[in-house]
Amino acid sequence: MEANQKDLREITEQMMIACCNLRAPTNVPVSTFLKKLTHLNLNDKKLDSMSGIEVVAALKNLYLYNNKIRKIEGIESMKNLTHLYLENNLISSISGLPAGCLRKLYLNENDIEVVENVECIHLTELHVASQRLPPYQPLRFAPSVLDTISSTLLVLNVANNNLDSVVDVLRLENLEKLNMAKNRISNIDMCLALMQLDNLKELDLRGNPATKMPKYMENLIANSPQFLGKLDGKEVVENHRTMLKNLVAFKSRGLRSAQNYAHPSPQQEQYEDMGMMGTATGGYAYPQTDEGPQEEWGTPAGGAIDYQDGGFR
Repeated sequence: MEANQKDLREITEQMMIACCNLRAPTNVPVSTFLKKLTHLNLNDKKLDSMSGIEVVAALKNLYLYNNKIRKIEGIESMKNLTHLYLENNLISSISGLPAGCLRKLYLNENDIEVVENVECIHLTELHVASQRLPPYQPLRFAPSVLDTISSTLLVLNVANNNLDSVVDVLRLENLEKLNMAKNRISNIDMCLALMQLDNLKELDLRGNPATKMPKYMENLIANSPQFLGKLDGKEVVENHRTMLKNLVAFKSRGLRSAQNYAHPSPQQEQYEDMGMMGTATGGYAYPQTDEGPQEEWGTPAGGAIDYQDGGFR
């Protein structure tokens, strides 16, 4: 036990001064000097605790990644802290965050099972990728967190977290960048549902089973919002998107025409009784000929439409 206590490392004033690469004025108390610091880099210090950080009250950016910290503490009353980096620690639960000012929160590679107590009303970026979760257990979001960040969050990284659904993500209506790579999304319809996020600019779904389905990329681009410029690390070319959207519209019109032909309206039946068939869009009917029925407008030659329910087949 004594050996373990000796191994513990907490934040000290001397450590913070050394990490700033600055020399505190000899005529000013160290505590006074530290109160004016706005950026502090304490990564890779083998820290077990954040205790002691509270003296740096004016901090804006705090870097504590690659340590052994188990609990977020000492920062709840910091009114200027906007960026917090706690990647690759041993944090299992989220608490003690400054609610009114934090904008970017980095918690990748921790032991978090539930994203909770993130009541940061101005949060724009949340990075919680690669949590050390039990096998097949997905990372979960507390409903209160989604309520708080639904309109402010612009960037979300939840890669490599056993996720098999996008329902929670769809509540984040203003998302611009979403990384859901290396999860367990197997349904193409879930991928297509993400296209409802009108402001989405970048989407990464690489490593999900759904990305191996035929026409996966074409389906997403054809249904993508206008601002989506990068999909799975590749640029979305506007001309390509326009072509695919036009093809979807063309095949959709053809499908409707084929359905109308298979289930004729009373007006179409009247034309057929008069020796007319092959009704085209708009109610005009072609005369019947010895060559058989004419192709309908919007229907490719050769018969069946290779399209169903808004997607390519």
